[in-house]
Amino acid sequence: MTAAVLAEWHLGLGTAEAALLVVSELVTNAVEHAQPPVTLHLHLERAGSCIWVGVSDGGPAKNKGLWTSSCADDEHGRGLEVVNALATAHGTRSHSGGITHWARLLTTGV
Repeated sequence: MTAAVLAEWHLGLGTAEAALLVVSELVTNAVEHAQPPVTLHLHLERAGSCIWVGVSDGGPAKNKGLWTSSCADDEHGRGLEVVNALATAHGTRSHSGGITHWARLLTTGV
């Protein structure tokens, strides 16, 4: 779904690949570490100069996810480092339904 939206926005290959990786990392974190529902938000901002990616979830899960609990500690835990390397900014926002983890990427120079 994300690739289709990015293609409709006619973004460069580097920008689209970076955005897909950020979406993958944020969605994976939500599935592994949070309660449902998980919702993806994509916005093209500032006349096309930025992409805003948001993943909302129902807040922290009480237990580890199946994948996280089945692998060694050194096999996970670098997702937010990837997001930090690709995004111009990222963070979290708490709201009544849970938490939104977000990242902003430039559409040029990525």
